[in-house]
Amino acid sequence: MDGIRQGTETTESFTDAAWDRIKPIMVEIERLPLLERLSEGTLPPEVFRHYILQDAIYLKHYARCLAIVAAKAPDNAQVLRFLGSAQKAITVEQGLHAGFLMQFGISSADVSAAEPSPACFAYTNFLLATAYHSSYAVALSAVLPCFWIYWHVGEGIKSKPAIEGNVFQAWINTYGDPQFAAGAREVIALTDIAARAASAAERRQMSDAFVRAAQYEWMFWDSAWRLEKWPACPTLPGCKIA
Repeated sequence: MDGIRQGTETTESFTDAAWDRIKPIMVEIERLPLLERLSEGTLPPEVFRHYILQDAIYLKHYARCLAIVAAKAPDNAQVLRFLGSAQKAITVEQGLHAGFLMQFGISSADVSAAEPSPACFAYTNFLLATAYHSSYAVALSAVLPCFWIYWHVGEGIKSKPAIEGNVFQAWINTYGDPQFAAGAREVIALTDIAARAASAAERRQMSDAFVRAAQYEWMFWDSAWRLEKWPACPTLPGCKIA
């Protein structure tokens, strides 16, 4: 995204190169029906309800991933800087969820009973495994796409003429907000700092983790649009995994 590039630099940063790698994925994300219909205010309520429940599950696990990544930071300055950015993002998203849960009649019991879709389950487990088993730099690269892609998508939708009465306007405002952008820029900057200290092999792992997480971002939104459920699993109580 051109907005974060440092115009005075003559060499491409790690995050510039990583973003270039996911451009084909971003093309597919930007044309996702869920995001198009959300921006128009015509997203079916049952789709948004499914999405926001899955996002609540995701955020619970993502918060833990961020804590693990922060614990692996090489110095206190990066620990505090990363935790600050992560805390802002989580607080904002939790507030957004609370508003939408009430607006769409989703109870706390509904949230507690919700199970992760296959895409949500795969994505959160990828992030948790990467956070636990990889270096700080690689783990940081895995959590970055969530910050960056939501910022990019939010800004893109917010730049379009607002649709009067769009019930999803709070979502658009949240991810198109300058404060959310500032948090994303912070994590981008920390990732570049980590990349400069990494070996060539580690940078390749960082880039691969970044790409994989971006693919999961596409899968998450696409699965919500399709109201994805687990295959070969009848709607019986015995099929539920505790």
